[in-house]
Amino acid sequence: MACVACIIARTNSVRLPKKVLKEVFNRSMIEHQIDRLKLCKHIDKIYICTSTTNEDYALKSIAESNAVEFYAGSEDSIIDRMLDVAAIEGADTLLRITGDNIFTDSVYTDMMIGHHYSQNADYTRTEFLPLGVTSEIISVNALARVYEFIPRNETQYLMVYLFQPQLFACNVLIPPLTHQHKDWSLTVDTPEDWERTKLIFDKVGKQTFCYEDILSLDDVSHLPYLNYKNSEMVKMPANLNLYFDSFRLEMDNRVNDANKIEVIESEYVRIRNEQQI
Repeated sequence: MACVACIIARTNSVRLPKKVLKEVFNRSMIEHQIDRLKLCKHIDKIYICTSTTNEDYALKSIAESNAVEFYAGSEDSIIDRMLDVAAIEGADTLLRITGDNIFTDSVYTDMMIGHHYSQNADYTRTEFLPLGVTSEIISVNALARVYEFIPRNETQYLMVYLFQPQLFACNVLIPPLTHQHKDWSLTVDTPEDWERTKLIFDKVGKQTFCYEDILSLDDVSHLPYLNYKNSEMVKMPANLNLYFDSFRLEMDNRVNDANKIEVIESEYVRIRNEQQI
């Protein structure tokens, strides 16, 4: 079995221009993602998956200098890029991480891949953590099934189509209560998000760290711009926007129908020690 990580990234962001190339702690945002993925024991190869537009080829030199693979494919269809990479590598499992999630946690990533294989799942995710901390583990067979019915202009909402426990074998990891902050956001979309990101790196004071380090930091010094307000909107397919609390309710309903795996803190500590973070 082969698990290939796909970092879905482009350089066309509007609110925070070229955000994946912005630097903090002497590394671009996408390089920090690569560093975290390299800690994972269950990932066989890492790809930067982008488009064929000229601007996005700036990511090729980053892939080369960090010894990861580069793939330029469809400008609009993320699912096409991922299936292309799966075909190139003969992979049966893909990890999807978006380029604005600099704090995607390597510990939960390894944990999800392990449970995905042991449960023979189609789709695995972790819930109740901040936005921007977790990735998605997807079987290539399930992704091929979704390809048959997902509109190509909506593949950025791939989670909505895959996280359907009525259609797919979905695993959901439930973190310890001490880790749960489902109203937080650690993703990077806005200038305020970037200020928070720089502050976290400055306070932690090292290049590679995990989610628990951010929690410890917030306990000591309250971090700004963390809370995702209920009045904020979450984009969904078919031009539908949901208030954040409505989005959370929808996700909670799907969690209830999925195969739930309770994570104990000692499992997190064990994997963290194995990764030597």
